[in-house]
Amino acid sequence: MILIEHNNKIIELRETLFWDVDPGNLHAVRSKSLIIERVLTRGNLQEFKQLIRFYAPEELKDAVIKIGYIDKRTLNFISTYLDIPKEEFLCYRKMQSAPAHWNY
Repeated sequence: MILIEHNNKIIELRETLFWDVDPGNLHAVRSKSLIIERVLTRGNLQEFKQLIRFYAPEELKDAVIKIGYIDKRTLNFISTYLDIPKEEFLCYRKMQSAPAHWNY
């Protein structure tokens, strides 16, 4: 497990979320975007609950709208949960500008 401390709070995350990163280099502030992106896209409910306690709501909002890819289900959830219109998300604008060639 990876333990990260920030403002007298600790978040405990699985190492498998950061398989491509040296866990010792993760920092609560410098790695904030990476941590939030990995928990949202690959984390579980327990890690999500820790995430929302670990970072302030404004920090979360500022970071999630800049994430380049979030699947549609997660985007709908986080948009509703943080009360952010989907149109404000970078990943949503990217989806709109690059429609899929095939219907699945």
